[in-house]
Amino acid sequence: MTDHFQSTVAPQRTHAEPCKRRRRTANKIIAPMSQAALLQSAVEVRQTLRDSLVQVNTLIREVKAQRRQDRLLQTTMDSLRKLSLA
Repeated sequence: MTDHFQSTVAPQRTHAEPCKRRRRTANKIIAPMSQAALLQSAVEVRQTLRDSLVQVNTLIREVKAQRRQDRLLQTTMDSLRKLSLA
């Protein structure tokens, strides 16, 4: 029983031996897209990027406004603390 176990164990690799990996490839045949379909796809991607840019710019604007409001609140609180200590 132990002889069988020893024969099924894979030999250990040394660090000098390169690791051989197999790449799996899909055996799918993809139909080529027409130029019109490629152009339409590019236009859709461009529009998606533009929409994303608008959203990012809106978020940046809102974060900056929030920071300004936080700084204003902090300076107001500091002024009130100084007045109450005086």
